[in-house]
Amino acid sequence: MENKRLCKGTLSDSSGTLYTVPTNKKTIVKAVTITNKTNTDQVFTLKFAEQEIVYEHTILANDTITIPFIDQILETGETIKGHANATSAVNYYISGKEIDIS
Repeated sequence: MENKRLCKGTLSDSSGTLYTVPTNKKTIVKAVTITNKTNTDQVFTLKFAEQEIVYEHTILANDTITIPFIDQILETGETIKGHANATSAVNYYISGKEIDIS
């Protein structure tokens, strides 16, 4: 049960699913990194299991935020969702562990 990349990409301006816990698995989210790759401040939201864990947070221009040791648990079928105020402005990288529960 090693850490792995759960998902990575660029947030859009409408909420979308970034990751879904596979069948017969439980996921522990270990770390989240968010990068604003523009020269203007951006706002983003992340939801775990339909609950906002970061809500309308402003990330400064050309800045990166890492949340280490987040240690949040997601059950089979639950999702990570996210969006930013501008498409193609904010990248995400989320790592964790998937645990077999079958």
